[in-house]
Amino acid sequence: MDSNKEYLVLLSKSYEEAIELLLQKYGPAQDDYFREASYQRFMNGEIKNITKGKFSRTTEGLYCHHIDEIKWLKISDQDFVKEYGIPFETQIKNRLVYCDLAEHTILHVLITKETSFAYGYSGYEVFLKRLMEEWYLDERKPNPDWMKRCYMKSFLKPQQAFELIKEMQRVLGESYFNTLEDYFEGKKKREEQLQQWKEQRKQRRIDERARWIEVAKQLHHKSPRYDIVIASYFICVEYRDVMDLSKQATTLKEYDREMKKYRKEEILDELLMYIESLPESHNILE
Repeated sequence: MDSNKEYLVLLSKSYEEAIELLLQKYGPAQDDYFREASYQRFMNGEIKNITKGKFSRTTEGLYCHHIDEIKWLKISDQDFVKEYGIPFETQIKNRLVYCDLAEHTILHVLITKETSFAYGYSGYEVFLKRLMEEWYLDERKPNPDWMKRCYMKSFLKPQQAFELIKEMQRVLGESYFNTLEDYFEGKKKREEQLQQWKEQRKQRRIDERARWIEVAKQLHHKSPRYDIVIASYFICVEYRDVMDLSKQATTLKEYDREMKKYRKEEILDELLMYIESLPESHNILE
């Protein structure tokens, strides 16, 4: 039986049956996911990080899956461990199972189906399915050595991967592209839409920065301090780099607090000098 048929058989099983098949295929874990003593100390607030056990089998291209992900969210995330009081019993070696990428994705599909989307779906939709699309449909081979081993372990040709993903979507009652060609066409359209959105947002940032520069030019030493600070923030922080579409690390509130050590006249003079240093195209409205 070829690997794609094995995946389809696994997908037809219940979650419990799929776990049993994978345990038989790869054998049990030989160590806990986290060290128990470290786990308890972390839960008690004595240490900042939990020590992991020697469970990894990425040298074989295998992922380690927590069987109890059908009952808990993000068991391997120590922040979730503490916030939701996830018991150590979920981390012990007999609650772990090994799987390749396709099998891991299938496990999350089965969890999603059996819990009516309460568990498993975010891992499937946000991470695992997208990884399968990237590796096997887009044929983008990963760079880190451990990921290359995982890539080869569950290697599928584009058409095979497409058929498997489409079947996983069907099991979840969700639609997918009709053909592999439709997938690529849809991907091209999404990329074009994303590029268009980026260009539109960039232009909005350019326009906003130009507007704030014009506002700043109307300020004087008798202007309200907050008017000067807010203009300085938007010109020197928020829109300093119009190509940077990420959220600014410094908020207006933080910037205002930082500026408290300067007189408003100093802030304004520094701002106007900065504006004068900009290329002409940066400080006029087009």
